Amino acid sequence: MNEATQQAGDRTLSGRAHMPPYLILHDVLSGAVVADLLAYVLANETKFEPAEVGGLRKTIDPSTRITGLLRDLGPFAAPVRDLLLARLSDLVAGLRIAQVMNPDIELQLAAHGDGAFYGRHIDTRTSPDENTRWIRIISAIYYFHIQPKRFSGGALRLFAFDRTAAADFVDVEPTHNSLLVFPSWAPHAVQPVQCPTRRFADSRFAINCWFRVPAQRAP
Repeated sequence: MNEATQQAGDRTLSGRAHMPPYLILHDVLSGAVVADLLAYVLANETKFEPAEVGGLRKTIDPSTRITGLLRDLGPFAAPVRDLLLARLSDLVAGLRIAQVMNPDIELQLAAHGDGAFYGRHIDTRTSPDENTRWIRIISAIYYFHIQPKRFSGGALRLFAFDRTAAADFVDVEPTHNSLLVFPSWAPHAVQPVQCPTRRFADSRFAINCWFRVPAQRAP
């Protein structure tokens, strides 16, 4: 990932006052890096596990979430962390949130195949494992998939903060080689995915990324 491939592409900031701020960065990685990332994902298909939901007692609940997760990014973990940290100041300024000092980066690979989705939620805290010591401040999702795309759906739906405006939301499409960034306390959901082939290789892939700080330092 050289300097040229690390340059941000087009950025979009939501304009509605009661909607969460968000940024979309296009053409985030070079074509060669994306190809290697896809090859890594496909080679590790059997290591993806069903995602859990819940608080102190996490469980697999297909009525709330159907997602395959892999926490080991292998050789991509360090470069992705470096890329995110290098852009932190720009992301904070673009989202118009308080500065995040010396954050840790949490990463996981996600695969959404046919019928996969994730209901409305926020990202701020995870439990009951070691992550209970952390508060997530900024969420970032890097989207990628084989081309041409063989699935539909899977938009990230960002909801208005005002629950009385339940019908007010924006859907962000999972565009190949793009990065969506928003505050971790923003309510959001993954819309259902349709993948007629039902092949893992044709799934909606993403790297879920979080800037997080120890709970006692959270803004």
